[in-house]
Amino acid sequence: MDNEQPIRQEDKIPTGEKIAYGAADLFGGGHNTILSIILLYFFTSVIGIDAALAGTIFLLSKIWDAVIDPMLGSVSDNLGRTKFGKFGRRKPFMLIGGLLIIPAYALLFAPIQGLPSQGAKMAYAVFAYLFYCSVASFSQVPFMSMSSDISSDYRERNKANFVKLIFSAASGGVCFLLPTVLMDQLKAQAITQTTFYLAIVFGFGIVFTVPLVIAAFIVNERTPIPTEREKFSLKEWLNSFKISSYKYHILMYIFAFLCIDIISALALYYVQDVLRGVELFGKQIGSIFVIAPMMVVAACMIPVSYILMHKRSKQLAYRIGLPLYALGAILLASYQPSWPSILIPIFSFVMGTGLGGAQMMPWLIFPDTVDVAEMKLGYRPTGAFSGAMTFARTLSTAVAIQLVGLILSFTGYKSSTLGTTVIQPDSAVLAIRIMMGVSVVILLSAAYYASVKYTVTDSKLARVRYFNDRARCGENALLTAEEQQEKDKLLKELA
Repeated sequence: MDNEQPIRQEDKIPTGEKIAYGAADLFGGGHNTILSIILLYFFTSVIGIDAALAGTIFLLSKIWDAVIDPMLGSVSDNLGRTKFGKFGRRKPFMLIGGLLIIPAYALLFAPIQGLPSQGAKMAYAVFAYLFYCSVASFSQVPFMSMSSDISSDYRERNKANFVKLIFSAASGGVCFLLPTVLMDQLKAQAITQTTFYLAIVFGFGIVFTVPLVIAAFIVNERTPIPTEREKFSLKEWLNSFKISSYKYHILMYIFAFLCIDIISALALYYVQDVLRGVELFGKQIGSIFVIAPMMVVAACMIPVSYILMHKRSKQLAYRIGLPLYALGAILLASYQPSWPSILIPIFSFVMGTGLGGAQMMPWLIFPDTVDVAEMKLGYRPTGAFSGAMTFARTLSTAVAIQLVGLILSFTGYKSSTLGTTVIQPDSAVLAIRIMMGVSVVILLSAAYYASVKYTVTDSKLARVRYFNDRARCGENALLTAEEQQEKDKLLKELA
């Protein structure tokens, strides 16, 4: 049905703008990866903070996110009706947030192991991480809304968001690989902590800042701005989770990325403690042999998932690789030192094969859920939805890392500072294995179920857009009896 409707000129997105929009997600695709893969390890094994306390830092920051994320979504929704609206609703946030990325990294990865006590280290780390999370939310909550605002036509949105996903996946891959290599080199004292610090702060900081700032000037918002100013309502924000399509989309998103967060948080511990003494090509196996195969094949699977999405559905593209994802995690968790070491990258390759669709689809689904919500609510709650989604993601990351830290501490993991070597007890090594295998299977089973319950299709979206266009023109009362019946049916199914 949607193929019979040409794309309106005002909904078309120029190629250069799609590229600028996509490149701006280098930060979105990479910053959570950096945090999840090295920050807990940095706190426990470089700075010397107890694992349970380090995990608590992540959880405390999400209480702050619970306050600012929904408010940022609401504020950016309303910015278009103020004197700053000529710059766009989302772009001022992207500009200011982008410029603060480097200072945020400078505070977060400061070498504070010389502070006199655990309490002093903890206080500094909490302050630095809260500042970093504020900067990330300030840019990312409005930027995420752009995935819906960049065009009213879902086909153009899909194309723009696919470009965005390419950049996001590339950034995620690089941010899996380089920080782990840098951390491996730092722990081996092959580089100084100053070199590590400068590489993180200015290397990644500049790469993340520049595209976000450029996009703030280039990317346009094409969806209509509501005429009435909306006040932030916590109740309304919580009610967003009652839109069934959005609820199942959030669950698909959280469960898939929780798995990534757990694997990321455990990767360095896995290599340093579970694979201690295991050699590949004559050298101690490094994190790159666990991370690189997984991320490279996951990136290669994204175009395959995109094709499958068009041939079949977004839901199928999302869930088809989940069994391989789970299998790879189980194999890595089960690996024994007596097995051939070449199996490590092979198991990682298997895991990455199932990662592509799960990593990609939630971002393409998000604007579709906003369309469904507009049909039910009569306005586009883009900022509120993006705020809720960003908060759900950061909260799930914090909970995952908090649990990893607590379990490591409970099972006897010994924190250390740079330059010291600690042999971890068998109980901690076993805990790393169990967290890596069992938790992933449970979470991916829940993700699979959520994808089955999510029933939005392209043909339904075409009709949703039709009803939204009629509503914007004040023509709800002009719908025929058959159209009203169809609309009611869609609302019952999707909202």
